[in-house]
Amino acid sequence: MNEFEARLSECLEALREGRWDVDECLRRYPEHAAELRSHLLAASKLMAAYGETAPPEEFARASRERFLVASGQRLHEAFDVEPHPSFFVAARVRFLAAAHQMRLAREGSESRLARLFQTHARAMASAAAVLIAALSFSTYTVASADNSLPGDWQYPVKLQTERVRLAFAFTDGAKRDVKLDIAEERAREIEQLTKRGRIIGPGVLDRLVEQTKPLVDEAGPDWNTGDVARLHTLAEREQVALKQAEPQIDPSAQDALAQARDVSKEAVVRSDSILVTRPDSLPRVVTPSVPLEALTGATSTPEPGTDTPEASATGSTTPEATPTLTSTPRAGVRVEETPEDATGNVNWIRLAAGRFTTLIPSPADGWTISGMDVAAGPVPVPSLVKLTNVNGTSLITFNVKTGDMYWFVARNGRFDEIQMRVLRDDGQIVVADADYLHQVYGDAATVPLYVMDHIEVTPNPTPTPPPEETITPTAPPVP
Repeated sequence: MNEFEARLSECLEALREGRWDVDECLRRYPEHAAELRSHLLAASKLMAAYGETAPPEEFARASRERFLVASGQRLHEAFDVEPHPSFFVAARVRFLAAAHQMRLAREGSESRLARLFQTHARAMASAAAVLIAALSFSTYTVASADNSLPGDWQYPVKLQTERVRLAFAFTDGAKRDVKLDIAEERAREIEQLTKRGRIIGPGVLDRLVEQTKPLVDEAGPDWNTGDVARLHTLAEREQVALKQAEPQIDPSAQDALAQARDVSKEAVVRSDSILVTRPDSLPRVVTPSVPLEALTGATSTPEPGTDTPEASATGSTTPEATPTLTSTPRAGVRVEETPEDATGNVNWIRLAAGRFTTLIPSPADGWTISGMDVAAGPVPVPSLVKLTNVNGTSLITFNVKTGDMYWFVARNGRFDEIQMRVLRDDGQIVVADADYLHQVYGDAATVPLYVMDHIEVTPNPTPTPPPEETITPTAPPVP
């Protein structure tokens, strides 16, 4: 299927569903407007001729019931009617006459009977072949449509099959299951279109929103945990699929892409907000999603190495072996007693561990550093510093070399793990989305977010290369 056929298929589908009109189709694809116009106008006239106004639901239901009742009554009457006695008499006469004819001219009768049977057999075989072919084609079309993608000729069959499945789901749980299946199929279609390198138009993204948005609106405490977790997984899958498909999104579909991303994010937040209150849900790992420079304009911190150069065994070094350090942070873990800030009714004090520093709540606000006594003076820098609140419901850990920060928050006897700040292998720092954490965890996210925003890691000391030796050429000896 070439690009024009794909655009035509998408426009015809949009016309049928009432999402676009002819002018909108031509505006979206001006490069094919001349060819599309005639096809779309013809399709529009056919739709108008056959009418798109559906009868009222009550009328349709009543008509269907009358038809079924009438059909059943006629069938019952047909089987209950007894043949007239003259029918049996005439049938018996015809049977005897046929038998007499067969005795008089056995071979001729057999020949005529064979020809008669062959004629009817051929007619019945032809009808059966047509019926089998039609049934086989219909079965093949429906079966093959399951894996079709937008733009394929079987795709309208696939959409109609989904509507039939939804119509035959009679309970709320069954309907929800079918809706989740359909929404997952929309995400799979985007994945497959991306993998095949096909252009993704606005119709594909609109269908993703149309299938996901109702699930977000309907999700609530009455949903079982499995369905909520399924919605959460679906939303994360959509976000990944949309990210990977971005290079292949049609320029005219940028608004639809933004809307699809918003709906997927809303689905993640909504499902997480429900799961937080469920005692039977499993602990979850929330990964960071926002580049640090997108929030603060900060540059990435390179992967740190050792804090200080190693001294020789004798304690003395030569100029060639001892680089000049641009900055040398004080050794040990230190906590300043004087608060630097009092935002949010919290006294924020400075924590420093080697090249790592940030602001943390003071002990008076119910937060302490675990496993070390910093009040007695500086202590050796560990690889991990732990900060806990007084009731043990919140734990923050820092990797003092990389600046990575993790937050563990209690939820119904379990702990969720939130990756607040992570230094990736490519040197980019990625942090958690503040809006998302506030919506899911409420005020409990305030302290971790403030601590995360004030993390600083001093870059590795840069050694000053030793001066190059200058060799003064000497004149060759005079013989």
